[in-house]
Amino acid sequence: MFHIIYNPTSGQKKTVKTAEFVRSELEKAGCEVTFHPTLGAGHCTDIVRELSGTGEDVNIIIIGGDGTFSEAINGVVDFDKVTFGLIPCGTGNDFARKIGISSRPKRAVKAILGGKVDHLDYLDIGNGDRCLNVCGMGMDVDVLVKYASMKHFTGKIKYYLSLFYVLTHFKGHTVRYKIGDIEGEQEVFMAAIANGSYIGGGMAISAESDVRDGKLELVVIDNIKKSVLPYRLIKFLSGKMHLQPCTHIFSGEEAEIEILDQPNVQIDGEVRPKSKLKGKIVRGKLRIFL
Repeated sequence: MFHIIYNPTSGQKKTVKTAEFVRSELEKAGCEVTFHPTLGAGHCTDIVRELSGTGEDVNIIIIGGDGTFSEAINGVVDFDKVTFGLIPCGTGNDFARKIGISSRPKRAVKAILGGKVDHLDYLDIGNGDRCLNVCGMGMDVDVLVKYASMKHFTGKIKYYLSLFYVLTHFKGHTVRYKIGDIEGEQEVFMAAIANGSYIGGGMAISAESDVRDGKLELVVIDNIKKSVLPYRLIKFLSGKMHLQPCTHIFSGEEAEIEILDQPNVQIDGEVRPKSKLKGKIVRGKLRIFL
């Protein structure tokens, strides 16, 4: 039995079509399928909480992007009873990219039917909240806020326009950070706690992150002078920001960052009204078909 969760009103018009395709492929293979369309923000979490709270083993397929999958893991009652399948159908699909799940639905379904299960890490960020990929503050939050305010574009074009606007108006943010014996306070371009490697549809900020090693990465990017901003922008868009001398990456099992000049952070691409993030790695509890 497979439970399929998807958003029928998603801005990605292909979501419903993909859901029907996945159902067809699973039923051809002799699998029983139940649809669970979401009704709004947070509903995916509620559905997973109900499905995973029965005490029985359950297979849940998420059709969507990082945000939807993040909602899903926040609803899990018992990780030992839940196995996820992921069909990437979002704007960025950065976590799927990291773990090698194909953006082609036919291949993604084939992986699920193959039955091979991997055990991946996630981040416990306190107060019962979990992070799948990356959480942070600074430039990435400013881009997401601008993205939400733009009404006339969609998808990656909208993201890149938001990014360009923020970079041409950016002034930097002051943060405090700590990981192990390392701590500091400085003005930054951005700071993040990473389980995965990518943000914004493939832009690497922590390319060496491994979602199976029981470690998280604290990424601190120094504030960037306007005179070198075009060069850094090229590196950022090409996924090479992690190689720049302004980028500092530290590994550990726990980290914390606090932004001092605004009350916003992002968790898996969703803006939250808080100023502090504490991340702790949870090793190998996320079961997923790969």
